[in-house]
Amino acid sequence: MNREIAHSIIRRLIDHVVADTTDLAPEPRVEPAEHFTDPERHALEREQFFLDTPQAVGFAGQVAEPGSYFATDVLDVPIVIVRDREGVLRAFLNVCTHRGAQVARGCGRAQRLVCGFHGWSFTLDGRLAGRANDDDFQPRSSANNLQPLPISDRAGILMVGLRPEMGQLRVDHALDDIAPQFEEMEIGEMELAGSDRFEVAANWKLVVNLSHEGYHFQTLHKESLAPMMTGHGAADEFGLHTRWAFPMRGIEALAEKDEADWPGYPPAAMNHTLFPGTVIVANQGGAQMIRVEPGSEAGTSVVYFSGVAEIDRAKEEESRQAARATYELGVRIFEGEDLPAAEECQRGIATRGRPIEIGRNEPVVQWWHQRWLDELHEPVTVPDDA
Repeated sequence: MNREIAHSIIRRLIDHVVADTTDLAPEPRVEPAEHFTDPERHALEREQFFLDTPQAVGFAGQVAEPGSYFATDVLDVPIVIVRDREGVLRAFLNVCTHRGAQVARGCGRAQRLVCGFHGWSFTLDGRLAGRANDDDFQPRSSANNLQPLPISDRAGILMVGLRPEMGQLRVDHALDDIAPQFEEMEIGEMELAGSDRFEVAANWKLVVNLSHEGYHFQTLHKESLAPMMTGHGAADEFGLHTRWAFPMRGIEALAEKDEADWPGYPPAAMNHTLFPGTVIVANQGGAQMIRVEPGSEAGTSVVYFSGVAEIDRAKEEESRQAARATYELGVRIFEGEDLPAAEECQRGIATRGRPIEIGRNEPVVQWWHQRWLDELHEPVTVPDDA
């Protein structure tokens, strides 16, 4: 990480810890209950924020080597990310052009992508490579190739457009405002430590907001996270994206040292949220991605949780075990404490049916609700006689 950026964050966090303060919004905010329960709003969010917006889908390290791939879903759209034999990063709809079955599952290395239904195979650049009983079908054409999707690797984060018409340039520039905050972290060089998927009975915005405030640390995470971290926060905006940093306990001891002796990375966790709501939790030597998307109904969501870590090549096995343990700790806290709280909130909001209040001490929560409000547009209705 850029030392100037790191030291600026450290100074702000030390000041907050010493004064027992945090960054504040100008005033409290009230959010209508309907923003978490209304099916029409939910449908608009799915369409505009996810299908029509570039999405972060993983880390570059997941497809670091030629021949590597991983399959995932984004809002029920099956996709496969590959690094072809020449090292070119590619994305395709994970849909066989014969009958629509998947051509890849999970992750790994492969020479070809092969449909498990009838065995049609495709090269890693998407071309149809082989099919049984070839003469029984129409002559091969480009229509038989996999459907490519625009994809980019920016600062180790993979961004994909779910619709081919979105265009490569839009995907390439989706992270322009925040990418400089990642570029020296070498996230793209890190190795996958683990991945999980959760179905959650809560609106997707409630799940995203779990990573936007430390007000809950001393209660919800009293025995897990609070002994290690504090809820003092430093928040910043980068276009549509944000960063919220919160410190490790004892960070104030750095105030006694010359800044030249400060670490090049803050002793803190830094939650970078990419529009519309994917959270990259970056810390020294590792990162986690919390990719949240709307479920089929307003009160449901799907979460993809993954982590990467630096691996010490001199102690590979020990390093991988430590990375896995760190990942599993994060998953236990998220699954066992955060997600149940989000589900309780969803039930409470739906039952009470009245607005909720967001405090001044939750500025990032406020910022995101304002972004979602500003960026959501009613669909344009074209008259039948137009």
